[in-house]
Amino acid sequence: MSDKKLAKIEKLREKNEKRLLKGKKPSQGWGRMVDTGLGGLNKTGLIIDRVSFVKDQQKSIARDNDRKNS
Repeated sequence: MSDKKLAKIEKLREKNEKRLLKGKKPSQGWGRMVDTGLGGLNKTGLIIDRVSFVKDQQKSIARDNDRKNS
């Protein structure tokens, strides 16, 4: 491997080690993603206001995450 690639790997290792010391799991990610159930809707050509639906679902997930982290 090149020196540049090895340096990148080592930097990521150090970053993950710092997160583990804080109690965060690097493999855990950001949490749940918003599942609108509207996959492929953009391709249908229908004009539907999905913004408020997605916004409400994101707020709900944020509340759940706050409850779990508290």
